[in-house]
Amino acid sequence: MRPLKDVLRGAGFSPQGSEPGAAEPDRASQASDEEACPICKGASFLRRDLPLGHPEFGQAIPCRCVEQESQEERLDRLHRYSNLGPLTRLTFENLIRRGRSADPRDQARFQRCVEDAEAFAHDPQGWLVLVGASGCGKTHIAAAIANRCLERGVPALFVVVPDLLDHLRAAYKPEAEVGYDQLFEQVRNAPVLILDDLGTQTATPWAQEKLFQVINHRFNARLPTVVTTNVPLNKFDERLRTRLGDPSLSQPHADPIASVHVLEERRAPELGGLNMLDFPMIRAMTFDSFDLLDARSLRDRDLRENAHRQALRFAAEPDGWMVLLSDRSRDRTHVIAAIGNYRRAVGESPLLVQVADLLDFLRQSMFGEGTQDYYRVAEMLRTCPMLLLDDLEIGMGSDNSRRLLFQLLNPRYLARLPTVITTPNTINRLLTDTGWERLARLLIGDPDFCSVVPIGEFTDELVQPPPARGTRRPRPRKLD
Repeated sequence: MRPLKDVLRGAGFSPQGSEPGAAEPDRASQASDEEACPICKGASFLRRDLPLGHPEFGQAIPCRCVEQESQEERLDRLHRYSNLGPLTRLTFENLIRRGRSADPRDQARFQRCVEDAEAFAHDPQGWLVLVGASGCGKTHIAAAIANRCLERGVPALFVVVPDLLDHLRAAYKPEAEVGYDQLFEQVRNAPVLILDDLGTQTATPWAQEKLFQVINHRFNARLPTVVTTNVPLNKFDERLRTRLGDPSLSQPHADPIASVHVLEERRAPELGGLNMLDFPMIRAMTFDSFDLLDARSLRDRDLRENAHRQALRFAAEPDGWMVLLSDRSRDRTHVIAAIGNYRRAVGESPLLVQVADLLDFLRQSMFGEGTQDYYRVAEMLRTCPMLLLDDLEIGMGSDNSRRLLFQLLNPRYLARLPTVITTPNTINRLLTDTGWERLARLLIGDPDFCSVVPIGEFTDELVQPPPARGTRRPRPRKLD
């Protein structure tokens, strides 16, 4: 791939100009190319001087000299401008349309992404953000978009983010052939810009600021942009997340300009088939499908709405621990599954397991009765990005297995790793159980870190006990 400064110097795109024929000549290119078009000074494209918000603001229009060149000359010029180099071989025609993953869910995601990418290449509008592990096909899709744009005569600039930052640094040098201001303007005003491998650059304050300036300018100007990254969007700072359209952000922060595709989930290693998020029924449990109206009293409904609200906030920005209390098992499982499904949708790999199954699994692994190595399983539980434990009940499991679970959860607590636990018991009841007492005290030890949220009222709070024999029911007071 040619150096970016050579590409832009030889086939640069000028962001200046108000009407065709009114472009501001670039002195560097004028001096180096005396035979350039007198209208666009060799840029071949111009921009109209229009107010922000105009439907055609920021759109490139071809100079009249472009109409006089042959199809072959035009394609050659666009390829020089694109910076694709050997990536011209990556097209939609030779793309594996269902991706390389053997997982049917990943294949379906990849196919939807390819369909959106083809639509974007046909009519570049808005942003397309591709998230996935290295080797999943993000760069192929991005290059295919650029090649399709070139076929249609639309200029597209393909840049690898770390290389872009290197070129910008080099442009500060006095001997640089392309000045910093010119190079920066060429990139941020490209008709279609493709930023490959965002997040792999050195995260210096200078690099972060330059990237934000490019992304923010194109965001405000609504310039067509494609971004690929192997970093989950929630790992970027808030300024970049909001521009990239992170789906984990609640309205009104998220902007519809960006369409985000997570090509492959980052999954935790297999845990003997215990991860409930792999079950079709559990995958259908989302915040939208939770029935807020299935309440037994007004207070019950208020508590359900509050639990829904707090769980959704936790799913969007996981921080600390959460304990969900309810004596209705379907409510407990639905809310904790909704949190897990939310995090999966943004490319993370939460682990949702039932406590009883996990305790059996730990016992078998510890004493060599299972096929999994205990220490590998223990490390997975200690370090997975989010652990979801469903149905922690009084009296379940042996004292030894409960002690093992506490030894695994305590490091997560100290490391402040997001964890959610559901239980049909109140915290006070857990404190009376010798097996769970230490865990219960851990949960109530720091209320700023661990929130205890009831999903509605408990049944014994709804049913008033009958009066004891020999006592009289109090008569209702007569209102004056």
